[in-house]
Formats: sequence, C-alpha cells, structure tokens
Amino acid sequence: MTYVSPFADMDTDHEWPDPLCLSRTHCANAVEETLSEFYQCAVAAIDAESPSPQPTFFLARHLAELALKALLEPGQKHGHDLGKLLKRLQESGDDLFTDGEDQRLIVAFIRDLHSHDPKGDQGRYATTTSGDPSLAAVCCANPEPFRQYVDRLFGYTMERLSSVGQAV
Repeated sequence: MTYVSPFADMDTDHEWPDPLCLSRTHCANAVEETLSEFYQCAVAAIDAESPSPQPTFFLARHLAELALKALLEPGQKHGHDLGKLLKRLQESGDDLFTDGEDQRLIVAFIRDLHSHDPKGDQGRYATTTSGDPSLAAVCCANPEPFRQYVDRLFGYTMERLSSVGQAV
C-alpha cells in the first residue's frame, strides 16, 4: 500500500466531501474561528459518554490561553503562562478585571487551570517537563461546572471580540 497524504495543497479542488479545513488563510476571522473550534472540541470532550479527561483538560486550558491572547494587544510576545497573561491584562486595566460576576468567575477559572498546570505542559503529555506524572495534583473534574466555566469563558471572549470588531 502506498502512502497517500490526507492533506491537500492550498487552492486545490478537494477530491473528498466535507474536508477538514485546517488553514486559517481564508477565514473571515481566524482568531474567532480558532477559538470556536477549540471551544467545540472542549465541550464535546466534556459531554462525551466516554470522555478522555486529560485531552479535555488540555483543550479547556488551551481555550483559556487562546482567549487571553485574543484579548491582549496584537504583536505582544505571549508564551503559555496563564498567570502572566492574566497579569498583563490586569496591568493594562482590561475589562476582564471589572467587578462583573462573569469576569470574576472567568478569572477564577483561568487561575484554577493555571494552578494545576503553571507551565502548560500537563494534559498534553503523560509527564511534566520535570518527569512528574501529568496532573498529579488533581484527581478529576466535575463535568457540570467544568462545562459551565468553559461556556462562560468562550461566550465572554466572543462577545468582547465582536464588540471590538464593531468598534473598528
């Protein structure tokens, strides 16, 4: 059997129905589309009858990282540290740090994710960069509030991004 790549070159006709469009080249809004895809995957993983907990954690954590980066000014060097990303937003006086209940819960959720994975290496590997078992400090996640916080984070971020787009 000969290997046939599942990936197509840009701007070619696809020979299969319903392709998985990977490139962000032709997106109307690549940031929003990427956030939406990670949100959909995180929600599907949380809601799955046979969940995959470690990838679920990674998807939610990565969604938080993408959301924070989307709220930061373009062109900044970001990294994967949720604590530092939150700090940059707070220092800039971002609306995420106002007195709103949604904002308070979103920040608490992101800090919780950060406390369980400060380096961003857990949930995607079996061990941390230091060789410790991944997510050893947390036993499990309650799906209902986990889903609620993921929904809240995504909804808030998309609302903020759409209001920025309208202001331009």
